[in-house]
Amino acid sequence: MKKQIRVIFQDVRGEISVELDDSHSPKTVQKIIKNLPIEVSIHRWGDELYTEKTQIAEEPENAKIKVNLFDVAYWPEGAALCLFFGPTPISKSGEILAYSPVNIVGKIIGHSTEEENFLNKISDGARVVFK
Repeated sequence: MKKQIRVIFQDVRGEISVELDDSHSPKTVQKIIKNLPIEVSIHRWGDELYTEKTQIAEEPENAKIKVNLFDVAYWPEGAALCLFFGPTPISKSGEILAYSPVNIVGKIIGHSTEEENFLNKISDGARVVFK
């Protein structure tokens, strides 16, 4: 099952589209959908944006540390949603590495250089709504 949602960055009046896909982590995706809308602050870690703790509580589900460009994930350790649009501080030789294992829940869709530049402008503590 795939479901498109919007991620609205309130402080900069911009948004991106995310396609949730339950093929990797079906229980996690269902919990995300059930809890929409999710309004939280977002933080930066290299070219990853991750939310503050959400109301979603899920165990690792096919969790992994190595992710792909534009993956969207749920981080069980922090109960947070993550948007990967480039390397993190621990990435090496072209790999994108999460801080600890994450459940892959979807992809940023329609990504372009414009969106990458937009995501690079998001500041730590910005308010965001997943809906």
